Amino acid sequence: MKKATKPHRPPSLDRIPPRLKAANGSTVGHVAFYQWIEEGEHDRQDFKETISSSRKIAKTLCAFANTRGGRLLVGVRDNGSLRHLDTEAEKQMLENAGGFFCKPEVALDFHPLQVGMKEVLVVEIHESQDKPVRCLNEENEWEVYIRSKDQCLLASEMSIRMLRNEDPQGEDAPVLEFGSKEQALLDYLRVKPRINVPQCKAMFNIGTVRARNMLLQLTRSGLLTLHSHEKEDFFTLGPGGNAGNESGRSVRSHP
Repeated sequence: MKKATKPHRPPSLDRIPPRLKAANGSTVGHVAFYQWIEEGEHDRQDFKETISSSRKIAKTLCAFANTRGGRLLVGVRDNGSLRHLDTEAEKQMLENAGGFFCKPEVALDFHPLQVGMKEVLVVEIHESQDKPVRCLNEENEWEVYIRSKDQCLLASEMSIRMLRNEDPQGEDAPVLEFGSKEQALLDYLRVKPRINVPQCKAMFNIGTVRARNMLLQLTRSGLLTLHSHEKEDFFTLGPGGNAGNESGRSVRSHP
């Protein structure tokens, strides 16, 4: 009878071979690399066994650049096991993706890493300062993607609006119009888990554009958080929401 094979588990730090723990400049990368594998895929990290197409990987680069940046571990399978790479060829594919299939260009840093007999590639993807970044799809259309948890999602119109003016700061930051409707919305979200544009529209008997703008303004001010999903965008209470209208931004009260 054939024995059932155990699922692969990335080596924990206490099982890293001693030669990878030696105190020299290269081993810090190995320790960090194993830690990253144990983290799994998430909103700032993705595993790729290999890069098969510059056009396809551009979607991932675009999503990370539009969010908070991120990291690709190339040569790592979904189960955490490793595959030997021609890192120069992988690097070329990624440079093509970031330079020709994304606009504006996505900035990348490459870190080849020798792990035992295998060479893998760590790629740092910088957050763009010129959002939204778009990528060219298979139909030669430019699309915007964002990163949510371990997925790259097609950005909604509302998400794109946020990317265009994601975090206005300083003297040019817009004044937050804060009145009874805004306060009622925050009070609602202290009881309910989420709200979307149709719910906001119905709650205050206002139009779609006004409801959307109210939610986006509160989001830009840190009072709400926008959650983008392919089916529906929704909002939850943000970091500044528990403090009422004290978000660290200019506030102008209105009835």
